[in-house]
Amino acid sequence: MAETLQIAFYIVSPIGTFLAVATAYYAIYRQTKPCVVVYYELNPDTTSLIDLVIRNIGTGTAREISFSVPLPILCWGIEKPDSSESKQIDHKIPFLAPGKELRFNAGQYGGLKHRVQDGIGVSSQYIFRTPLRSSKKGTDSSMLDVNYMKHASTKNSAAQDLSDALKGKNQTVFINMNKSLASISKSLSELAEKRDDA
Repeated sequence: MAETLQIAFYIVSPIGTFLAVATAYYAIYRQTKPCVVVYYELNPDTTSLIDLVIRNIGTGTAREISFSVPLPILCWGIEKPDSSESKQIDHKIPFLAPGKELRFNAGQYGGLKHRVQDGIGVSSQYIFRTPLRSSKKGTDSSMLDVNYMKHASTKNSAAQDLSDALKGKNQTVFINMNKSLASISKSLSELAEKRDDA
């Protein structure tokens, strides 16, 4: 009986050790793996504009990122595509750290809808380093789609409205104040000139 228990211990002990090491390695491996997602998002300042976002939501650095299809950008037109020529991203991205993102001006709803139709499946391929410092290839899948933006709000952010107001792009109290100040300045200059002449 004792010999049977000893033999069982010799068999179970290495298996248990192997499983513990494998579990620890897998946990560390998950902490070093990137996860690259690609999607369209409304621009946070001007909602008639749409951004293409490439983001690493994983915990490791992705290197030499390439995409299975070119990513459409600069597709203009709100209701329907206009006649301007769109572009696409078809080059590699050398480096994307964990939690970081790249933003590109993708265009407007009508132009993008014409290009992506019901959506484009995109695979992001990249290289990352494992806990043992060896290079490994990774792949993540995303869907480029704009259909969910069809009825999105078209209100700009307060920061954008303030910026436009200060630049005089929309009729606001700032423009009226600037006109009033210019009128007062002109009147004061005229009074000063009359006083100097007298």
